[in-house]
Amino acid sequence: MRYRFDQLAQELDAGADAFAPDRREIGDLEQDARRAERIESWLADGKREIEAVTGRGRAADGRIQAVTTAYGLVREIVIEPRAMRLPSRTLAEEFLPALRRAQEDAERQCRQMVNDALRELAPGESFGPDAVDEWFGGLLKPFERPD
Repeated sequence: MRYRFDQLAQELDAGADAFAPDRREIGDLEQDARRAERIESWLADGKREIEAVTGRGRAADGRIQAVTTAYGLVREIVIEPRAMRLPSRTLAEEFLPALRRAQEDAERQCRQMVNDALRELAPGESFGPDAVDEWFGGLLKPFERPD
């Protein structure tokens, strides 16, 4: 029994050394902390930049133009006078594609901003749309359109 306790004590002592951080791990932690600081800084600046993004969309051969925010809010609708010659139903139906295209344009711009910032923050990493969504989860949530 005494032998088994001595053996267990030796294993525990060896295990304690495994938890002591070595120089390489400390360097990695410092690098990760610097990266996290850069990401936090970008998020603060990026939020303001994203709020300033506007998307533009057209429909009815350019006779209807829409401007939306990155959050999908309509900023402006322009209907050229010659669009008023369209039947009212057709005119109404053309609003939706113009708005959708404007929202898609704003979303594309925001995704590009996020991708560019991530490449700057972590050179050499792969940042496709799936990776961005995975890393930032809820950050891009406001840009998604409900089904």
